[in-house]
Amino acid sequence: MRVAIFTLGCKVNQYESAAIAEAFEDRGALVVPFREAADLYVVNTCAVTARAAAQGRQALRAARRRNPAARVVATGCQVQVDAQRILDEVPGAICLVGNDFKAQLAELASASEDCLEFYVGEIGRIREIPRRLLRRPPARTRAFVRVQDGCDAFCSYCIVPFARGHSRSLPPELVHRQVESFARAGVREVVLTGIHLGAYGQDLSPRRVLLDLLRELAPAFPEVLFRLSSLEPLEITDTLVHWAAGTPNLAPHWHVPLQSGSARILARMNRRYTPGEYAERLHRLREAMPRAAIGADVLVGFPGEEDADFLETLSFLEGLPVTYVHAFPYSARPGTLAAALPGQVPSAVKKARVRAVRALGETKRTAFHEAQVGRTTSCLVEDVDPATGLWRGTTPNYVRVHLSGLAAGTDHGGRRLRVRITGQSGGRVFAEAVS
Repeated sequence: MRVAIFTLGCKVNQYESAAIAEAFEDRGALVVPFREAADLYVVNTCAVTARAAAQGRQALRAARRRNPAARVVATGCQVQVDAQRILDEVPGAICLVGNDFKAQLAELASASEDCLEFYVGEIGRIREIPRRLLRRPPARTRAFVRVQDGCDAFCSYCIVPFARGHSRSLPPELVHRQVESFARAGVREVVLTGIHLGAYGQDLSPRRVLLDLLRELAPAFPEVLFRLSSLEPLEITDTLVHWAAGTPNLAPHWHVPLQSGSARILARMNRRYTPGEYAERLHRLREAMPRAAIGADVLVGFPGEEDADFLETLSFLEGLPVTYVHAFPYSARPGTLAAALPGQVPSAVKKARVRAVRALGETKRTAFHEAQVGRTTSCLVEDVDPATGLWRGTTPNYVRVHLSGLAAGTDHGGRRLRVRITGQSGGRVFAEAVS
């Protein structure tokens, strides 16, 4: 049986798709690229935005067209919160597997007949994270390790708590085993990820915090560079920053969602910090780690966001020590509090605000890259850029570099090199290997 898997959304979804692929292989299936003909197609959907949800349904329809006789399976967050929309828009019978049954997807989907099946329960009843570990990394250079799932924050715009359930953590001994397995396979970088990574350990007994896990992993695997996916502002504590600044195998890269620079909008979003608290954490982080990459998410066009609120956000961003910005237009998600709020912002206004934030983010990214020129650092070599023919890699502080001076015809993927950053041009950063 040929199985093709398409994944949308977060790093947790990517990890779970890798587990699904392994489970099918255990049953004797051949996992092939999604664009190829297959007997069974799996689409691991996302529901964070309306666009992501639409892309999931589009992928399901594409699978049906590619092989009308194939079994088509939808799983992930959109299935958990809006399965009826999938049934309405995707022709033919389909197997629906919610997040609460995702760990059993290969077994459930392997029935021979292609008929409507519905495996979606109450995600809020799930109190443990699936214990299945990957035997091998999906990629040889960098691997994601899901250490946490679920969220209890209930930001007013966010559907994720309804799609993922309560926060739950992978016990530290299992995290250790997964990292050890990847390290033995030659993985040089591990990204610790979760739906709300900063909540790691709060559901375990005895209760733990993320820093406890990091303090165990970093010295146990000195050859592995650990990277954190995302942390909330108030989770950037002085204790964590002090430890990180003195730990060579924790990447100096922090992604800290902002969402808005307006205190009024943050309160409407049910975000539990003020702009002042956010700025204070980031400036202290920059002081402790001068060369760190610091990223932010900004959600524009939230209901009730006036021009003054947006200009306040833009001005606030200008004064922050961030090195890149991800900007998103607000997308109403049925079932969330924000979807029913008055003051919905017109689409054209949201698009203009996104463009403004992205332009500012690009200015900050360019300035950060320019500040790296002349510096020597390490780089994990990953792949070849088809446009330039140069090998590409990523530095610990999240600079994507194009490498000159590497022997042609040699596979450099997975190597960690010392490089000197030589310049930037046309949106690319260039570096050369040094001895």
